[in-house]
Amino acid sequence: MTHVGEEIRPPEDETVPLGRVVVYCVAIMIIAAAIIHFAVAAKYVEQYWLFGASTLVVAWLQALWAIAVIARPSRALLVGGGCLNAVVLAGYILTLTTGDAVGRAPNAAGLSGFGDGLCAALEAIAVAGCAWLVMAKVRHRVRRRRLIMAPAATGGVTAVLLSTALAVASPGSAASTTGSPAAGTGSAGTGSAMHMPGMSASAMAIKLPTTSPAGDITMPDPNMQMAAGMKMASSAPCVATPTAQQQRAAVTLVDTSWKDSEKYQSLAAAKATGYRPITPTGAPVVHYLNPSYYRATLTGGSVLDTTDPQSLVYANTPKGAVLVAAMYITSPGGPTPQPGGCLTQWHVHTNLCLTSGLGVVGAVGPGRPTCPAGSENRVTPPMIHVWFVPIPGGPTAVDAPDPQVVQAAEQVAAPRNGTA
Repeated sequence: MTHVGEEIRPPEDETVPLGRVVVYCVAIMIIAAAIIHFAVAAKYVEQYWLFGASTLVVAWLQALWAIAVIARPSRALLVGGGCLNAVVLAGYILTLTTGDAVGRAPNAAGLSGFGDGLCAALEAIAVAGCAWLVMAKVRHRVRRRRLIMAPAATGGVTAVLLSTALAVASPGSAASTTGSPAAGTGSAGTGSAMHMPGMSASAMAIKLPTTSPAGDITMPDPNMQMAAGMKMASSAPCVATPTAQQQRAAVTLVDTSWKDSEKYQSLAAAKATGYRPITPTGAPVVHYLNPSYYRATLTGGSVLDTTDPQSLVYANTPKGAVLVAAMYITSPGGPTPQPGGCLTQWHVHTNLCLTSGLGVVGAVGPGRPTCPAGSENRVTPPMIHVWFVPIPGGPTAVDAPDPQVVQAAEQVAAPRNGTA
């Protein structure tokens, strides 16, 4: 006889440990996090191989852990899973706040801020779940149907959120990393095309030989994709065919820039002259600034001084750092001379997080509305590259993605340098 208030317990074979239900739910969420990491790994590899490789390793570890903990749950697996996801979550937070985790974090490699946030939330829940299972020593049992219902509900909600995250992935973001000071800083969002509808066929046919390893000068591609946060310094499209004088001036600028900067193929020589990195070292492309030369520009000195360019750009390759460009930077609101007409165009960046010394420590965008402490988002002064490696678009190309710059750097002879 059952007395009033007495708990009716189901037979032992009709129940399962509550811990097993929680394990299944946690495993489902980690599988979703692994899928997100698999989805972005290829894009990350294109931008920075080390970050892409680490993302792929994390994805596999998460997937294998989820399978293992479902097949044979153990205290060791739970501790390992909690630690793994805690480390991954800490890396995400570090990247979010400083822009740097494994080398340079290539932000916006295919996911929106929602996708990043979902992945972090799933990992945080997994860490909490593993910790609870390890420390609580759960012995409570629940009806067997909970082993189906709870994971099914978790899987359904997670699947909806996961599909939403993948569906709203940032289009075109893989092309958004550039070789300018924004390079690798995670310019987030959709690339924007630079349209030149009035450009003549004769302008597009321009091909001017130079002495630079970068090859021939050509007109900027009218369909060139620029990263979000990057735009031309002038709002008016530059479509006029360069005159013969402007064409000669463009060649002179490239040839002289190469001749005067050739000594800086040695990274040690550049450092000895006063150039210092203003973007994180070890990234695929690193920008160096000479504060003394830039101060001279700020006080009225020549902007296009080929003997003392304000900035030098290096690409890190398997053979070491390679000088890939001189970059001329004008003062805020200062002159932007175009000796080559539309062959020599200036651009700015609007999404970078800059320190007082023009150091780039991150970028604002979807999921990153604010800059790290000690920096602020402001429009950069106008800048122009003269390339020394054969990137698409030639030596006066407006910009180029990091992978193209590194690939071009691997094609030229260079002295042995360490990592920039």
